[in-house]
Amino acid sequence: MEEALVERFSSCLEKGERLMDEGRYGEAFEALLDALKTLGALVVYRETGMLVPAERLSGFLGKWPELEEALRKYSSLTGSEETARALREELKELKGMMSLPSSER
Repeated sequence: MEEALVERFSSCLEKGERLMDEGRYGEAFEALLDALKTLGALVVYRETGMLVPAERLSGFLGKWPELEEALRKYSSLTGSEETARALREELKELKGMMSLPSSER
C-alpha cells in the first residue's frame, strides 16, 4: 500500500507540474491538492498502518503540524495561479521533510 501511495503522490505532482506549464492553474491546483492529501494519507499510513480518508486526516496529523496546517490552509482555497504556485512550493518543502523519494527519474 505504501508503494501505491508514493506512486499516487508522484503522479499527482507530475500532473500538477504539467498543468502549471500549460497555464491551467485551476486544474494544477486540484492535482497538487490531491498530492497534498495523498502525502497526508501516506505519513499516517507509515505511522499507523491505517489508510485514512482525506477528510479525516486532521485527527491523525498531530506529529506533522506543518502538513496539517497546509491541508487546512489549501483545502479552503481555490485554484488561482498564485495559490497553485504557493502550494507547489509548500509541497516541495513538505516532501523533503517527509523523506520521500525524488520524483525525478
